[in-house]
Amino acid sequence: MADRERQFLWGAASAAYQVEGAWQAAGKGLSNWDVYTNVYHVTEAGAGRQETGNVAINAFDRTQYLADIALMQELGINAYRFSLAWTRILPDGTGRVLQAGLDHYSRFVDDLLAAGIRPVATLFHWDMPQALEDRGGWRNRESVGWFRDYAALVRDRLADRVETFVTLNEPFINLFLIEPLVEIAKESIGNPGAITDAQWTRQAMAMHHWMLASAETVGDFRAAGFKGEVGLSLPLMPTLPERPGEGEDIAAASLADAVINRWCLDAMFNGRYPDEVVAEFARRDPAFAAVVEDFPRLAANRHDFLGVNFYAPAFVRRDAAAPLGFRWGAYNPDPAPQAFNGPVRPDYLKVLLERIRDDYGNPPVYITENGAGFGPSDEVMADGTVKDPRRADYVARHITAALEAKANGADLRGYMIWSLFDNFEWLQGYSRRFGMVHVDFDTLKRTKKQSFETYREIIARGVGPQAG
Repeated sequence: MADRERQFLWGAASAAYQVEGAWQAAGKGLSNWDVYTNVYHVTEAGAGRQETGNVAINAFDRTQYLADIALMQELGINAYRFSLAWTRILPDGTGRVLQAGLDHYSRFVDDLLAAGIRPVATLFHWDMPQALEDRGGWRNRESVGWFRDYAALVRDRLADRVETFVTLNEPFINLFLIEPLVEIAKESIGNPGAITDAQWTRQAMAMHHWMLASAETVGDFRAAGFKGEVGLSLPLMPTLPERPGEGEDIAAASLADAVINRWCLDAMFNGRYPDEVVAEFARRDPAFAAVVEDFPRLAANRHDFLGVNFYAPAFVRRDAAAPLGFRWGAYNPDPAPQAFNGPVRPDYLKVLLERIRDDYGNPPVYITENGAGFGPSDEVMADGTVKDPRRADYVARHITAALEAKANGADLRGYMIWSLFDNFEWLQGYSRRFGMVHVDFDTLKRTKKQSFETYREIIARGVGPQAG
């Protein structure tokens, strides 16, 4: 293992609901996203077209995923980050175990290893078992135990071959953006401007349960003798005042940083939440003040690494009508066509990695997501490939920035693109493409893009390994 740990990981990332399909195969239970898309039609694409992850890109099918692994080998990656669907293993979230689900992921791990690709397994990427959602989901304190029990099943089956586990993916984005938008979309078109302070207040305790579940799971893995590494993937974004000279925006950006970035970072590496986060949410929900009683449990189970999901910085404006009084992510000064995930600023990835180096004791870091999409104008089929020059440029410039931070002492150990394949993009359905491989969602045919070749050339130069 030691030699592999020193090897810089060049990889790609995915999530079960976004790629697997086979939503009712082999006894799988319903997840919240199965219900969101099939019952509430939250990704209704217009003209009566309902978009779901029922088929996605068919990555559950072994014939298909073996062909996809062959593309990974052609690309030259040595790591693949994927998530497991909780309900393929525990269809009701707890209780009855589906051996077929465990067998599937065990075989997938073996197939990756046989191809020389290191599996990086994410235990939870937003697809909560609906049976547990019906019991309050992450707002229920029992969710900590539900998750620990599920994680233990996965650990016992896969930890002999999987060296790197991510507990949970992007708590802030899921709890404070996606889930509120789902509530809105059940009634009408999801509009980020309609998210309320009350919605954020309800989610604060769920965030605490995510962080507690992650920390306790780290402790469980260590107690079981696991010799690998367990981390957490966070959506991190430098928060910038939308109006740089405006005092209210500067203060709003500072609070946004505490909520979006430091809430989870401080929990992971300082064993507590920022004072302003506790104060803001306790003022709205007095019960939240009790989270301080769990700080020793956070501190006792420090994560082995930080997964950084970076797409763009966030411009922040003071807005009394917005949750906690600030609006983030609505402003993008870039000219058209703009990236789906915000302004293209690779220099802020370098800033972020160096901040983590300086403020949090330089922990081991993997970039577990980084990528972009720019719309149909950047997706032109020609000569058997798809020309996507803006994505290719985005990838190259962000890798350069990341490696500059590494050269400056940041303990960066890997980079994983989001994503290798076009897939189901949550509330946007299939309308937004982030992949380096084009997928025809009707035929499921894969076609390499220009960015695929760009990334392949970067990996082939070996700049990561020689920096390690």
